[in-house]
Amino acid sequence: MTFTRARPAGWTDGVDAITAPQLNQIDVNISRALDGSAGGSYLPNVGITLGGSAGVNVTTSNTLTVAGTLAMSGTQTQTGGLILSGNGQLSQRILTAPDSDLAFQGGRVDVFHIPYILTGNRTYTVLATSPVPVVGHMLKIVRTVRDIAGTQPTLHRATIDFGGAVNTDFLEIRFAFWTIMWDGSAWYPVEWSPTTIDLALAIEDSWS
Repeated sequence: MTFTRARPAGWTDGVDAITAPQLNQIDVNISRALDGSAGGSYLPNVGITLGGSAGVNVTTSNTLTVAGTLAMSGTQTQTGGLILSGNGQLSQRILTAPDSDLAFQGGRVDVFHIPYILTGNRTYTVLATSPVPVVGHMLKIVRTVRDIAGTQPTLHRATIDFGGAVNTDFLEIRFAFWTIMWDGSAWYPVEWSPTTIDLALAIEDSWS
């Protein structure tokens, strides 16, 4: 806040005279204010922070334009469509698995990439505690490589422990993908490559 009061104690009618420096201060303050009627362009030297708990409402029926990076935190609710144009892209959060056992938060990841080279059998545990995923969050788990036609994974399994009744194994010397979804209380599989994943479940292998 760059405004300073011209007379912090205020004026008493018929007692306090207003001075030229005070009028000049008031004039400067007005020149720095946002014009709520005619609008305009403003070049603040530092960022503007809106605090408190009242919130900010933008009710214009016109376009709200943000140039540069828009960083948001918390929950965003969008009731209209999302339209990408020009170079607009949607970026996913990718986590590459290490060549060691790992527990990670599934709500922080969109794609979990298992490398094709593993020096031993590995277990990757998908957690859902911090944060708790939103209902419908999809996590795709893949074991792949760029040159999939000319490369073969090493002879070790990658076991995915998602807190279900059974674990899921990505088989040795196979590439595969698998997608799980959070339903509000647990993960469950919604998409997979059945010929290359050992689900240990009675799933019809009719998609091969």
